[in-house]
Amino acid sequence: MVRDDNLSPTRRRLLTGALALGAVTAVAPGSAAMPTSQIRHRTSGRTLTQVPSGLVVLGGDGTDVAACVRALAQIRSMGGGTLMFRRGVYNWSSADLRALGHPGIAVPANCTIDGNGSVINITGSDQIFYIFTATDVSRVAVADLTVIGNGASTSYNNGAFMKFVLSAAATESIDTFTLDTVELQNFKAPWWVLVDNKSPSNLEIQHVRINALRGISRPGNSLDPANIGANAAVIAISSMAQEPADAARAIVRDVIVTGFYAEAAHIKQGIIFNYNVHDSEISGAVVHNAGLVGGQDDTGCYALQVYGANNRNIRITDPVLISPRDNGIYAANGSGLVIQNAMVRGQTSTADATLPKAGISINGVRDVAISGGALNNNVTDLYLGIRGKRANVSVQSVQCAGASKAGIWLQGSEADVGGVTITGARVIAGATARALYSPNDTMHYVNDVRIADSDFATTYLTAVEVSGSPTPARNWSFSNVTCTSRGTPFQAYQFGGRMTIQGMRLVLSGGGTVGYSAFRCFGAGMMIVDGLTIVGQRTGTTMDTRYFVGSMTNIHLENCSTRPAAASEGTVKPTFPGFPGARIQNLEPGAGAHREWRWQRGGWVEAE
Repeated sequence: MVRDDNLSPTRRRLLTGALALGAVTAVAPGSAAMPTSQIRHRTSGRTLTQVPSGLVVLGGDGTDVAACVRALAQIRSMGGGTLMFRRGVYNWSSADLRALGHPGIAVPANCTIDGNGSVINITGSDQIFYIFTATDVSRVAVADLTVIGNGASTSYNNGAFMKFVLSAAATESIDTFTLDTVELQNFKAPWWVLVDNKSPSNLEIQHVRINALRGISRPGNSLDPANIGANAAVIAISSMAQEPADAARAIVRDVIVTGFYAEAAHIKQGIIFNYNVHDSEISGAVVHNAGLVGGQDDTGCYALQVYGANNRNIRITDPVLISPRDNGIYAANGSGLVIQNAMVRGQTSTADATLPKAGISINGVRDVAISGGALNNNVTDLYLGIRGKRANVSVQSVQCAGASKAGIWLQGSEADVGGVTITGARVIAGATARALYSPNDTMHYVNDVRIADSDFATTYLTAVEVSGSPTPARNWSFSNVTCTSRGTPFQAYQFGGRMTIQGMRLVLSGGGTVGYSAFRCFGAGMMIVDGLTIVGQRTGTTMDTRYFVGSMTNIHLENCSTRPAAASEGTVKPTFPGFPGARIQNLEPGAGAHREWRWQRGGWVEAE
């Protein structure tokens, strides 16, 4: 049930006349039955200090759907006010709601619905539409109410609690929609609460506040679990402006969702920001088990979703997302996304052929900043899908542990993209996972990648792998990075572009593995290594730099007893080409006198 706090700061503002007009018009002599198991109680001694004007109390001439319709019509006639429920349990017939048609009960402008701790049960088996709809009106609020649906729906857009909508026929923008301390259960619909801008012009919806909304799903609440095109979410903030060319139309601006809680096992999503949402925030959301029962792998089972090319400046802070099927957070397209202090654990789906799956997936979003937080025991912890030449994606001080496929997965969404910075990452991947993986190919490769001050560890064979690309990827750099694994801590196999490594430490857990090299850069081109330390290798080979094009200086070995692979020793004349300024120093462990080769006039010359 809803927490026992009926006088939250938002609700106090609602009930002290902020939206009320006129005088008290009705007092209810009675109410529906009120079993104590269903009703929330006010904290002792906390009473309203001011009765709002324009007050209508539900119960004076009935407690059913028709009575609510009459009460709201009365408030409309006054120009606004508060509909106060006498606290109790109200049983509303699904047949009566269905008879109202798709809009359901119309809520007028300047209206507050104060549930006063009441419970509404939707009875019967009729398919309902929206219970409440506020169309083209401003200053609407609902507070302190529990609503339990009947779980009935036979159509995609039906079976929901409330819609706040700007219609295609609207002539002016609308603003100020508030939900405070509302609990919803057992709805079968794409969206239980929908804020939707359908205007074909530049009219906006602004100032949406959703505080302490709880959504509790039950078996059968998901619409079409096998269809990725079917949503099933507690909250949707949406716009008709789906195409990039529509960016100036139908904006939803200044949405703040705080204290959201969902038990989402029997639906697919917790919250969706769906197209052209600007300057908005989700703070402190807690979502359990998104889509575990209500969906299937690869059908959009996301705890939090930010989707669409026109989304701008969205902030997600302090979410706690437990056991989502596909993604804890899935963000696609748009720009200006900030994720802070996310905790995501137990993401389960491994089906990433169609859409990425991870604790957090960023798919083609520009100007992204992910900082802090802990990602634990997911299939993949963090997926970074990069689109655009200057994507400007930043990851800072993220901790990842226990991934079964990859700690951080970095991949281009298209050819010739770039702009990624990873700093202060601490990744400890599971026994079957790379800590950092970037699988480049002809069509998917990432340029301009900077990775610094980070630790990448795994008990798998390879900790960091940047795979080859026939098209050279430009400007990769690693500085002050430690890689730990039992076979090849660092691999850039046939990496086709320029890479700079400064201050890298490679640690062989268990002494290494036969057939593996600590530093495998076979066929790498234009690589500059200045400061590389290999630690604890007693099996395998320290380095494999055959067909390498580059420069290596300041190579150090600690507690190692193995040699580089054949034809990659630096104590004999290198067999691979260099470039102006390239140097090769002592790659062979236990070598005698210091030897150095420099590339001069198209060949290697031993330095004096």
